[in-house]
Amino acid sequence: MNELIQPNIAGPCQHRPIQQRCAECILDASDYFSGLSIGAKRDLQPALHYKQYDRRTALYRAGEPGEQLFVLISGEIKLYKSLPNGRHQIHKLAQIPGDLIACEDLYRDDYTSTAESITPLELCVLNRKDLFSLMERHGEISDTLMHSMARNLNAYINHIASLGQKSALERVASYIVFLHATHRERDLRGEVLVESLTRSELADMIGVTQRTLIRSLKELETRNIISLDKVGFTILDFSTLRHLSAGR
Repeated sequence: MNELIQPNIAGPCQHRPIQQRCAECILDASDYFSGLSIGAKRDLQPALHYKQYDRRTALYRAGEPGEQLFVLISGEIKLYKSLPNGRHQIHKLAQIPGDLIACEDLYRDDYTSTAESITPLELCVLNRKDLFSLMERHGEISDTLMHSMARNLNAYINHIASLGQKSALERVASYIVFLHATHRERDLRGEVLVESLTRSELADMIGVTQRTLIRSLKELETRNIISLDKVGFTILDFSTLRHLSAGR
């Protein structure tokens, strides 16, 4: 695994006194940790370990001991399960700074999925033992992790419903609407929605063949709903795209 480790102190904060670190920490960018008290954040900060990963590198694999929680600083991660036929079922993309990875496995002995970087990554990592100790001292940390687990469960339910009820065209439309939303959350203002997944990965994620995916993209382009670009998509008719994504 190609990774660079800066022990004990989170990367963007490593040269700051702890009082200053708490004001500009990734914890404040996270939907989950931003509402914590300053006392809880100050106790969390020294437990964070800063890591960088190259693109297409596994953070962990299904079946390995589940010992860490990851907080995304920058980059994109896919979480997937390997199927008997060799394909991957991607069930989560982490793209928003502050996203939590492996939260759903905190109370298991091993990881249930594989997490792989799509792009170069910056992460803050919490060891499980340190996290559990902090949770005993700060009940609010337990509350925010429960919120994350509930959010992940809801996302899984929506993903399963999408696979079971929507047509291939509607699934592709849903993904592009999702990509549009994540670009806005990441404050990416370009017209083109940059797509980091390969066509094979995207097909696996939405549960279609590559041929069906390409045909659906071409149909959306022919109907002037999107235009295709070498690096992604440009939405031309968001209203129609959103209606398609809702199965209307």
